[in-house]
Amino acid sequence: MDINNIIKDLISGLSPRQKDIIEQRFGLNGKKRTLAAVGNKYGLTRERVRQIESASLKSISEKLKKNQAASKIIEDAVSHLKKVGGVMRENVFLNESRGLFKTNTITGEQLKFIFEVFKNPLHQIEDNNFYAFWYLDKEFKKLAFDFINKLEKFIADKKEELITHKKFDELFAQVIKSHNIKDFVALNYASISKKFGVSPFGDFGLTRWEEITPKTARARAYLILKKHSAPLHFKEIAKKINELKLNKHSALYQTIHNELIKDPRFVLVGRGMYGLSEFGLKPGIAKDVIARILKTKGPLHKEEVVDLVKQERFLKDNTILLNLQNRRHFKRMSDGRYYV
Repeated sequence: MDINNIIKDLISGLSPRQKDIIEQRFGLNGKKRTLAAVGNKYGLTRERVRQIESASLKSISEKLKKNQAASKIIEDAVSHLKKVGGVMRENVFLNESRGLFKTNTITGEQLKFIFEVFKNPLHQIEDNNFYAFWYLDKEFKKLAFDFINKLEKFIADKKEELITHKKFDELFAQVIKSHNIKDFVALNYASISKKFGVSPFGDFGLTRWEEITPKTARARAYLILKKHSAPLHFKEIAKKINELKLNKHSALYQTIHNELIKDPRFVLVGRGMYGLSEFGLKPGIAKDVIARILKTKGPLHKEEVVDLVKQERFLKDNTILLNLQNRRHFKRMSDGRYYV
């Protein structure tokens, strides 16, 4: 299917100026231009350009009804949208249209032009809440919006289940069941909303969660440590941020280190290594860790203290033992055990 020839045929009855205005307004030969930009070229007001555009589209509309190839494009596009729930994100629809119409040269502008003339499917421009998408009618649009709202409310308090416990399939299936739609239709609906996203690690969730959309150096460091589930050196954290391309610019390890120091969620476990407090790590230097262990466990031999401290901190044995010898903080019993 040669869409260029179809469009040439549709605009063939227009005057040279009408053709140029239509091509510029719809970006058929390059960048789409505003009413003001086109008006400046011809010395016309925006309203006059709008009138010429409207009259030209009316003329093209009459011709489109008689053009079998153009009508087939509309028919196939409508049929495809119905199969996927009557709504589809613009960039996805364009990619699938290339396969549908067996051409790799078709552009979004060309599709918009034909659909605009025929007034079906309908187009929703991108805004703060939605990506640009195509839809068949208000009913299909409402179905998509209702599902999106239900999904958002349902997963709002299920961050850990989605991200830590990987229960996306199970939770998504519950929402789908209540709407009586197929899973691919539900995913299609969710894809038009900016409320949902997928993290660099492939986790689905709300874009307002920093695990899904980490916007700061601190959030990116948190995401790396949460997914790694074990302490890392601050330089290694910066390296992983850069490997995943979470930053527009290369993350500096000094910047990451500063963020780790400032946030109580991050716990220094020794030798520049940091972990997360949510994994049970407690803040404090070596003597604080020893004191907490002795208060919790009671008197212990030095070997036991060393083993327990090393479960929480990357410290050398001698460092732990030197701290244990501090008589201001720790006492030694006659049997060799230490207490606070």
